[in-house]
Amino acid sequence: MDYKNITQPLVPGSPAIPGSGSGYGNGGARGVKNLRQRFRCQPRRLDLATYNARTLRSDEKVIELEEVMSKLHWDVIGLSEVRREGEGSIILESGNMLYYREGDQQSQGGVGFIVHKSLVNNVVKVESVSSRVAFLVLRITKRYSLKVIQVYAPTSTHPDEEVEVLYEDISKAIHASNSYYNVVMGDFNAKLGERSGSELKVGRFGYGQRNDRGQMLADFMEKEGLFMMNSFFKKPPHRKWTWMSPDGSTKNEIDFILSTRRQIFNDVSVIHRVKTGSDHRMVRGTLNINVQLERYRLVKSTLRPTRAHIQDPESFQLELQNRFDCLANCETVDDLNNRFLETVHSVGSKFYKTHRTKRTKKFSDHTLKLMEERQEMRLQSSADASNYRLISRQISKPQTSDLRNFNTERIKNAIENNRGSKVFARDLSIGQTQLTRLKTEHGNLISSKPELLSEVEKFYGQLYTTTQQPVDNLAKDPRAKLTRHYTEDIPDVSLYEISVALKQLMIIGGLVSGVLRAYRRACAPYKPTAVKDKLLERNGMISSRHAPIDSEIVRL
Repeated sequence: MDYKNITQPLVPGSPAIPGSGSGYGNGGARGVKNLRQRFRCQPRRLDLATYNARTLRSDEKVIELEEVMSKLHWDVIGLSEVRREGEGSIILESGNMLYYREGDQQSQGGVGFIVHKSLVNNVVKVESVSSRVAFLVLRITKRYSLKVIQVYAPTSTHPDEEVEVLYEDISKAIHASNSYYNVVMGDFNAKLGERSGSELKVGRFGYGQRNDRGQMLADFMEKEGLFMMNSFFKKPPHRKWTWMSPDGSTKNEIDFILSTRRQIFNDVSVIHRVKTGSDHRMVRGTLNINVQLERYRLVKSTLRPTRAHIQDPESFQLELQNRFDCLANCETVDDLNNRFLETVHSVGSKFYKTHRTKRTKKFSDHTLKLMEERQEMRLQSSADASNYRLISRQISKPQTSDLRNFNTERIKNAIENNRGSKVFARDLSIGQTQLTRLKTEHGNLISSKPELLSEVEKFYGQLYTTTQQPVDNLAKDPRAKLTRHYTEDIPDVSLYEISVALKQLMIIGGLVSGVLRAYRRACAPYKPTAVKDKLLERNGMISSRHAPIDSEIVRL
């Protein structure tokens, strides 16, 4: 008997997520009798990446990064040097979520995240500790969560005191809320190098020589119990460096991924195909945390069509009934289960076709071709670095022009279809702004999604609750007297009625001013003659040759 060909039963669990009782991982046993585990979908890996984009200040740079990342697998991208103003969260047109926090100085520094659309509903909290440290919490299961901390450290021109403050902020982010998994990543501007002595937090596959900032990082890792995941996976030298000097002569590894649990990572590698004009390269880590089942529970499924979505429902029901009748001759439970699943999938895919929305093409074919050429470039020498900077400058101007033409065409279509100012503002933005932080009536700041939803629900509940007491004596009613409907006399609005209306609609002033500001911002940058003529033709206004287009739009 050949014992080598016998398949042994699976042992309970795996080390990713501790289970209950005697299970070692993922919450349950995986033996041969566990039919639920046998027919379960394979776990989907979770990919975390960190990237110093140098700038994401303009919308075209955000669109460019999304275009490049659409060809790679990723779930969360930590961003350094976003250089956007303020702090906010946006749901982009693609469905991905962009969070950003500005730096200490305007248009400099800053950190942020891009979360894939399949994980947006798993985000529990996103918050910034400072302009250099931000974190988000992902819900993995009901019991376990993952905290991702993004860092942008000061460069060597800044004093060591600022670096010490940075590590204090990272410690605050780690201990801000309880999470079973903690991942710290970003641009540390430190050369950690190879392992020295009996260090346990650094692996055997370091790169380069350690400097003073690298020693500060090593001490911090030892203090917080963080493992340098870049150094635990063997890679060739050209797949280790993450930053290149402008002349291409110096290459260092200064972007890292750290974790409190090294066993959850399957791989950490440098992605050389991500090129958006930055002198940094993306670092991506692959985790073996099973988030597949929790995603099915948290994200609204698109695989359950209603009766209206099914093509020819009568034929669907008839074929499904006929196929189910054939299952009566199944002898075992396993055979019945397998044939039942096959029947549902085959008949369902025949009568219901999933429709994927195509991504809006905002860049021209010429610009996309230049971007593809830049992706294929190899950065090995000084000449390669010079060519890389040259083609990045060639791409920048067409991107701005393409996005301006795209938005101009959208404005023209909105005017032709008699659509209003809100449509202008919505179409010209890169996404829908989200609420990330809120001050309660007691003065406390909240940032977690459950607390935000509860506070908003409480606010609107109070807003639309009638607090006015009914008037018993009409003679004492301070409101204006009503006249009969068949008369032409219209009573004056009293001051009392105005004050009551303002109290009941507390946000009316903010709404009106917000709409006007959005209207001006949406239309002010675009002043093509075609759009101006459409506006004047639609509203019957006399054009002024020297009047800007935004002033005429405000008159609408």
